[in-house]
Amino acid sequence: MIRPGIFFRGMAMGAADVVPGVSGGTLALITGIYEELIDTLGGITPRLLGVWRREGFAAFWQQANLTFLMTLLAGIFTSIALLARLITWLLATHPVPVWAFFSGLILASILMVLSPLRQRGLVQGMAFALGTLTAVLIAFAPAMSGGAGALVFFLSGMLAICAMILPGISGSFILLLLGMYQPVLEAVKEVQVPLLLAFLSGCAIGLLSFVHILKWTLHHYHDTVMALLAGFMAGSLVKLWPWRVADAAGLQDQWFTPAGYAATTGQSAQTLLALSTAVMAVALVWLLHRLAPVHNSAMANRKDG
Repeated sequence: MIRPGIFFRGMAMGAADVVPGVSGGTLALITGIYEELIDTLGGITPRLLGVWRREGFAAFWQQANLTFLMTLLAGIFTSIALLARLITWLLATHPVPVWAFFSGLILASILMVLSPLRQRGLVQGMAFALGTLTAVLIAFAPAMSGGAGALVFFLSGMLAICAMILPGISGSFILLLLGMYQPVLEAVKEVQVPLLLAFLSGCAIGLLSFVHILKWTLHHYHDTVMALLAGFMAGSLVKLWPWRVADAAGLQDQWFTPAGYAATTGQSAQTLLALSTAVMAVALVWLLHRLAPVHNSAMANRKDG
């Protein structure tokens, strides 16, 4: 059965993935589909071919949860095709309220992720601190430079896709750090098939390898992993601070207070508008969180059935 809500969640993930510093995994976590996504991707193994041979294609499709996965991917790709230019334009023309919106989104999401955890001991606290520190270090890391051959595209794809499914760590930002964000965009623009195939191959291998580790840890150390992921999200707030200015190369940022931003750039700090968009984001997270239990109940019924 097709679930329209999954398509729109995919659109939210796709919109996030085109923005350096925002993770599609965060949107999956906010909207309550993160664990199903990891379980579905982790379940794609050669064992499914045996299900196909023994029980037929319909059983294979259901066992692999491909309706969920295909609907989600359709939403992601639709969003990238329709919204990428709009989001790019908004970031170029109205950066402060847009980044404030994303900051509010992440800040509210951290509370939503942590609130249902049953285990809140030293281990979970350390996991949260480790995730925060890791994301902060990534935000301050200097960008790399170098050649961009097929092997580099392949390895970049592996790293970026692993980051993309982790809440708080943006795959596109990892590409920026590697100095590969612009080369990948140019390869897409100029339809450089060999380089794109190398990049997509790296994405596929990285995803199917890393997701098994993530699935196992979620099943065995759920609350600790969720605390770690919440830490990733908290650390990413450094990169999402609305009042910052990039250097000439667009790789390193300087952080300012609203007043400092206005004095440095000669532009309005738009403080009231930024606060308003942040509040809107908090309200959106609350709404999505209220809808998530309905989805999670449907997921549980599917597993039991």
